[in-house]
Amino acid sequence: MNTRRTTLLIAIILAIGTGWLTLTYLSSLRPPPNQLRAVLVATQEIPARVRITATMFQSEMRPAQSLEPDAISKPDQAVGSLTLVTIPVGGQITLSKIGTNVALALPVRLRPGMRAVSIPIDRVKGVSGMILPGDRVDVIAIPPATAGGAPPKAVTILRGIRVLAVGTNLEDPTATPSPDEMASATVTLEVNPKQADMLAWADANANLRLALRSPREAIRSEPVEELTLIGNGAAPGPAPAIGPPAPVIGPPVGVPAPAPRAPSSAVQIIVGDEIATPGPLH
Repeated sequence: MNTRRTTLLIAIILAIGTGWLTLTYLSSLRPPPNQLRAVLVATQEIPARVRITATMFQSEMRPAQSLEPDAISKPDQAVGSLTLVTIPVGGQITLSKIGTNVALALPVRLRPGMRAVSIPIDRVKGVSGMILPGDRVDVIAIPPATAGGAPPKAVTILRGIRVLAVGTNLEDPTATPSPDEMASATVTLEVNPKQADMLAWADANANLRLALRSPREAIRSEPVEELTLIGNGAAPGPAPAIGPPAPVIGPPVGVPAPAPRAPSSAVQIIVGDEIATPGPLH
């Protein structure tokens, strides 16, 4: 009987001690109500996806209870980082609101003056899914075949173009390519504005493929080639109606007759970054 009482007494003492230690630990984590802590606060509205400078914020002392869990107090943690969201005036700068180039979306990865353009691919056009963000590729265009003509010649219209994304996956050196990434239906390329126009035009009028380049090869090791597309010319007008000829009505007196339109060219040529339209065919 004494043994049971002793065991019960020891258990009660241990329970009380454990509860006291737990309460003490939780109290140490909870700052006093009036304690002030330093926090970085925006002195202006900081738009999303801009680089933070020291003039955009200041350090303030605020009650610890009002701070966000991941608020930043050291300026060197914020300067040079990029905002993931817009931080309003007076807003606290936190770790969840800033990041690095790898953590950000596509617009930040674009170099100034460049554009992101996506084109459709499949496992054949995309080198069996082996193209990854960060690689360099050449863009090959194959014109459509013409009736009774020779097979069209494939030409390389862009060389050494950087791949920004495959599907929705951006470049991440620490990530391993997933099966979904290797089977993506689009690839996003970084091009200049003229190349963006030309690439969109070529994608609508020719069949495009990608050729993966070695990173050890110079981007300008070979010149771009000329792509010529031959159209069908002007569309034929409606068949004339059968019956007596309609009377010829000239323009009103004093109003000059409109000048005849020159026939549109049936040939368009891509040369590097330019889309050339030569004169009418003879």
